[in-house]
Amino acid sequence: MVSLFKKHPVAVVLSVLFHLVLIAIFVFGFDFFDEPVQSKPIVNVVKATVVDDSKVRAEAEKLKKFEQQKKSNERKRLQKLKAERQKEEKKLADLKQKRLLEKKKIETQKVEEAARLTMLKKQKAADDKRKKTELAKKKAIAKKKKVAAEKRKKTELAKKRAEQEQADNLRAMLEAAHQEEQERMAQKAIASFSDVIRQKVERNWIQPAGDISDLSCVVRVKLIPGGDVADAQVIKSSGNGLFDRSVELATRRASPLPIPDDPALFNQFRNLEFTFKPGE
Repeated sequence: MVSLFKKHPVAVVLSVLFHLVLIAIFVFGFDFFDEPVQSKPIVNVVKATVVDDSKVRAEAEKLKKFEQQKKSNERKRLQKLKAERQKEEKKLADLKQKRLLEKKKIETQKVEEAARLTMLKKQKAADDKRKKTELAKKKAIAKKKKVAAEKRKKTELAKKRAEQEQADNLRAMLEAAHQEEQERMAQKAIASFSDVIRQKVERNWIQPAGDISDLSCVVRVKLIPGGDVADAQVIKSSGNGLFDRSVELATRRASPLPIPDDPALFNQFRNLEFTFKPGE
């Protein structure tokens, strides 16, 4: 009863009043019929009772309609609340579904990103390996080329050295042959001119006093271009000083001495040695 009063206080009050009115009607109505019947008062009483009963019924109907309306409003309110709750629950469910979809999407993106990174990592590793292999191959080719170039260079250098050595040997042989030929020609010229030189020196020689039989000496003569005598010196004495000095003087007086016309042979006559022995 208390909980009902808390929920519907107006309805409870009206219901109590309605029952009190009914009780009063029954109580006072029966007492009124026990009294002596009087026409006017009875008419008045009956009319009053009819009026009160109509009001009560109207009030009761009003209370009933009010209660029905209240219940209808309550139902509508509850239905509205239920609809709002369902709407909210649907909204929460949709939000939850959306979050699940977003979470699933994020997880899918993470998986795809991980797969992409793995693929990129594998691709990078493959590229690095390929580049490393290509670099090693290039280095090997470069090294091979370098070795071949160095070998070719060494071969060419050895060939050039051999050719140069061969050329040097040939030149040396030619020079030696030329030198030998010059020396041979010089010796021949010296041999051929020695007698002429000795004869010219003897023609300019003044025999010193004393016995000079069987005397001879070796004279070294320094000549300048044209055959002029720059110096004359006995390098192997005859043992007779007067004889040696007379030969030196005769050599200087015989200047210029006869020499070959070939300038190449002059070097052989710069320092000329000959043996002087009178009468030979």
